[in-house]
Amino acid sequence: MKLGVKRKVLQITALIVSNLGFFRILKTGLVCPFLYCHGCPFAVFGCPVGVLQRFIAEAHVPFFTIGSLGVYGLVFGRFFCGWACPFGALQDLLKALRGRKTLETRRVWYTKFIFLFIVLGLAWFFLDTIFCKFCPSGSLFATLPALVPLRFFNRGFSPSGIFLYIHVLTLVLTLISALFISHFWCRYLCPLGAVVGGFNRVSFLTIGLRSEKCHKCNVCLQVCEMGIKRLSDVGNSTDCTLCGRCVEACPEKALYFMIRK
Repeated sequence: MKLGVKRKVLQITALIVSNLGFFRILKTGLVCPFLYCHGCPFAVFGCPVGVLQRFIAEAHVPFFTIGSLGVYGLVFGRFFCGWACPFGALQDLLKALRGRKTLETRRVWYTKFIFLFIVLGLAWFFLDTIFCKFCPSGSLFATLPALVPLRFFNRGFSPSGIFLYIHVLTLVLTLISALFISHFWCRYLCPLGAVVGGFNRVSFLTIGLRSEKCHKCNVCLQVCEMGIKRLSDVGNSTDCTLCGRCVEACPEKALYFMIRK
């Protein structure tokens, strides 16, 4: 089975597993390793960004959440962004609409870190989960399903007022941006991508290079959806989601998944 097919299977599986919370007993106290809203009708996990905001707003240290994110990052780096995140998978689908033609933009790795500090700072200043009121992933997987006129889906949550329109607007703007700029959200704004991406240089799982096989053809960089331009950044950059497109595209099989020693 090709890596691309495996990635799609895992993305679909992650979406299904994330929504097995039909009954309260199936809802866990764990945070998922990707951006997914715990406001979703059947969400099993908690959104790590949402949980961090809540603890900051209540002036408590989220030891369990920080520890969980540390384990996710140290073992897998940003792997779950490329292989499990439902919002990342949606941006993969947008690729089929736009083809390979996208705007060439400057790769600015630090914008998602700035956005992360803004998100946490707003939670501290307003004592509220401000990011959750704008999050495009929450817009798609929590706000829109709650609008379905079925009590089975609503579960007591009926979004209304200005934040409903804000959710719809942020989702539309993010998707339009992703049509023109490959994986716009993942590249520039995702606060969780900043957290786990910071572990890429030390994570156990990474992408290795057999330098003796590499002919510097740059095919691997040409297929990169995250706009990585240097071979040394593959597997190491905070932008790299370890999606494996470069591994699959390399004609010499010089790139491969490995466990870092």
